[in-house]
Amino acid sequence: MYTSANAFSREISRHYDNVFRSLNLTTSYVELLLYIHKKKDCTQKELADEMMLAPSTITRFISKLEKRKFVEKNRSGKTVTVKLTKGGNGKITEIKKLYRKADKELAAILGERFLETTSKLLEFGADQLGNQEE
Repeated sequence: MYTSANAFSREISRHYDNVFRSLNLTTSYVELLLYIHKKKDCTQKELADEMMLAPSTITRFISKLEKRKFVEKNRSGKTVTVKLTKGGNGKITEIKKLYRKADKELAAILGERFLETTSKLLEFGADQLGNQEE
């Protein structure tokens, strides 16, 4: 089971990463930008929790996005918040367009029904496993 799930995950990631190659960003960075856009401004801890990544990974992602002038950090005491810059906001429309393209290509390869069913199964499985850890 693990091997199949892992292989499927890698292929899905590769598909989306190829679509986002024109932005010179992997899907993880794109997801981070979309989440920040949705929330307007959020803490690095919220980002780590939402993306289920280690805080050190989020720090590394934010640093790269800061260098590209997509995000900026603001510090208030120990709390660090992150928000999109004007340049980052300017990329959101292109990102969403590329996301739709990647989704359509994947649906053409695997079929709409397969994607819908697989998404529901994966969400259910993640919820069930997450509930066991609590």
